[in-house]
Amino acid sequence: MKTIIFGLLFLVSLSAHALTASDLKAGDVVLLSLNCYECRMIESETESLFSHSGVVVVDEQGRTRIAQSLGRLDHFSFAEFTKNITPGTFVHVYRPRELKNLTKEKRALLEKVMLDVFNEKFKNAPFDSKYIWNNFNANGVEYLYCSEFIAKFLDHFLTKKTITAPISYKKHYDYWSKYFKGQVPDGELGNSPASFSRDDRFEFVGRI
Repeated sequence: MKTIIFGLLFLVSLSAHALTASDLKAGDVVLLSLNCYECRMIESETESLFSHSGVVVVDEQGRTRIAQSLGRLDHFSFAEFTKNITPGTFVHVYRPRELKNLTKEKRALLEKVMLDVFNEKFKNAPFDSKYIWNNFNANGVEYLYCSEFIAKFLDHFLTKKTITAPISYKKHYDYWSKYFKGQVPDGELGNSPASFSRDDRFEFVGRI
């Protein structure tokens, strides 16, 4: 009987946190596991389910889009964003607490300003495969990895700004030594997709 009760409670819990893409709101951070070997290393190092991240914006046509830094920094449909998700896993959604209870008018204004800031300051920025916070090229253009982009983007709208933390590469140092060609940025300040799931500025609102 206890097993049945616990099973029912678990199913109710899952149902309570079940979302669809239509539930997403501008500013939501979406975390997932990408299906690649490097992604497994990231998840292991950060002791989390997550190796990639995106943030929700609303485009000029009123469509809900996911902005991400992966190859090129742009916004995409939810289907495009999740096309390489690890089979059997979910997208986890974290909402900034400051943006939870906006009026319809304030949310509409936020959507417009977010898109303007994205287009003016972040769109088409190059991806940072070195995972270094504040990494610029000779022309002053900043390279941005996925979670770094989101943190710096949302810092335009949140009162409480991002606090970086040392990033560890110790668990799989040999792998990272090959990846970084011997120059492993172990202990450098930054963030990871998992950072948002542990940041009290954000509230878990469900899975898709």
